[in-house]
Amino acid sequence: MVFGADRIVGMIRSGVEVEDAITGQITTRPLIEHIGSDQIEQIEGTTVDLRLGAIYRPVGRASLMRDKRITPRIEKVMDIEESPDGVYLVSGGEYLLFQTIEQVNMPRDVFAYIRPRTTLIRSGIPLETAFISPNYQGRLTVGMKHQGPAEVEIQMGFRILCIAFYPIDGCAVPYRGVWQGDRVSTNGEEERPF
Repeated sequence: MVFGADRIVGMIRSGVEVEDAITGQITTRPLIEHIGSDQIEQIEGTTVDLRLGAIYRPVGRASLMRDKRITPRIEKVMDIEESPDGVYLVSGGEYLLFQTIEQVNMPRDVFAYIRPRTTLIRSGIPLETAFISPNYQGRLTVGMKHQGPAEVEIQMGFRILCIAFYPIDGCAVPYRGVWQGDRVSTNGEEERPF
């Protein structure tokens, strides 16, 4: 069963209990941080829109082995802090990583699913998305490959994703992977595969 708008707004305003990834201490944080009041007011159905905060380009090679992994080095193309009104021209066939402005703070009994907004899909830009695990805390990063026939302009702050939250029935294993926080890549460094 997906959480309704009223439950999501309550978890943003009152906060949720999360385990600090470094100290292990339980703290209370908003379910979504860096969210605008207009986003809260415009929740449709059961999803919250998330905005484009940074664009990265993978530039190195990857090695994904059972006992080690190396993801590509990346270069920052643009971010909202340096270019609040910045516009990027996405070329056909280009592969980029998009990161949200918003940070999620997932409690231990909730997971989330993110999907691209249909405006991007209609413009030839599907996003590769994933589940968001319990106790993940950070901005969200998704892959994008422009599959349309013409260039597309995209501005920092544009609403790119929608997120839905689901309660977990039973015990869940909290997220303990390397992507905790705002991390986009291992940046060419070797890391454990899990």
